[in-house]
Amino acid sequence: MKTAQFIAILLSLSFSLNGQTYQISNYKETEAVFKYLLLPNNEISKNDTITEQIVDLVIPVLSDSIIDRKKQHHKLGPLGWFIHAFGGFNWRAMSLKKEKFVGTVVRQSRSGEEQFTEYDINYDLNFHLKKYLYRVFDAYDRQGKISRYDVTSKKQHNYKSSPFVRDTNQINIRDYRLHCELTPEREFRAPLNYLFFPTLPGGGGLQGHPNFENDNPSIGLYGTFCLDCNHSCHPEIHPYEWIWWLKTNESNISTEKEWFIGLLHEGSNRLKKWSTNPMTGNICIPFAFNEASAFVIDIEHLVMNQFLEEGLKTSAETASKFGPSQKQQIVTVEGRDFSKTIAINFINPIKTEGLKYWISQLNYDPQTKVISGYLNYAVSVMDLYTCRIRFR
Repeated sequence: MKTAQFIAILLSLSFSLNGQTYQISNYKETEAVFKYLLLPNNEISKNDTITEQIVDLVIPVLSDSIIDRKKQHHKLGPLGWFIHAFGGFNWRAMSLKKEKFVGTVVRQSRSGEEQFTEYDINYDLNFHLKKYLYRVFDAYDRQGKISRYDVTSKKQHNYKSSPFVRDTNQINIRDYRLHCELTPEREFRAPLNYLFFPTLPGGGGLQGHPNFENDNPSIGLYGTFCLDCNHSCHPEIHPYEWIWWLKTNESNISTEKEWFIGLLHEGSNRLKKWSTNPMTGNICIPFAFNEASAFVIDIEHLVMNQFLEEGLKTSAETASKFGPSQKQQIVTVEGRDFSKTIAINFINPIKTEGLKYWISQLNYDPQTKVISGYLNYAVSVMDLYTCRIRFR
């Protein structure tokens, strides 16, 4: 570590006997979206737009967010290369940078069995937030220019109608579905089914899963935005690697916020240049609470593989941050004339340097006495890491 970096870390963080101390730097009115985090969960679940706005506050990134291969294809020996090179059957990236999308699930499906290493866990999304809807417009426009018909489909596209031609004053978001695919590593599919999200045939849908209890949740995904030209060149995120959602449903009147976060490697051999191992990245999860209230963060590790500790040990950004080895970490938030402690509980503490946590972007609203900010974590792991984070 360079001397200048080390000094910067010392200046930016101070340590109390129990943990780290963070200074509030902003004293502005709480942003409207952060105010939604104070609502009961059943109120949030009634409005897909509000739910998507909350889920959109999450900030994901990966160390391999820039990709260097515009196209990927099935790995079927010479046949896979032949149909890619001469038939144009492949996946085509919309850009060379992985992208974030937040939408509401309109369909969830998964493979019944593995086919040529493919076992996809699929989510189809519609978008209430214009920035994502407009980005999907770009993909449908490109699909329309290619005009490839899917020989396996019973229904052929009319490229002179929506979604390929649109009246921007009358948009039906149902026409702009984005298909999202991932094949998790084989050995983790069963534990993922019980602890994170549905993966097994006959395992039920999202409504019956304890981490959703809602057939149409709003979720966030981060991965390669592409066209699947093995079929009709329809738009996809393939693979998605970060996935996250806030659990809300109509029967949950609590104001506690329960997040599920997952980082997953593409387990098939089709997209090796678009999903690399180890998985290294970080994600920021929003919170808001009233100064007068006790505030506790519970973190429960779910399904994971081996951590790669050196990746975070040597990072100037994460080397000084705290890890999950203790059952409880007390951090202090200091304002101009007050001090507030936050208890961070690790339900199942583990000793590793491959996970690091810290708090950032703190704001205090003097009028409402609301403190808002982000819980950040960085991870470097083989194959996958998933967790549950509860703010209460």
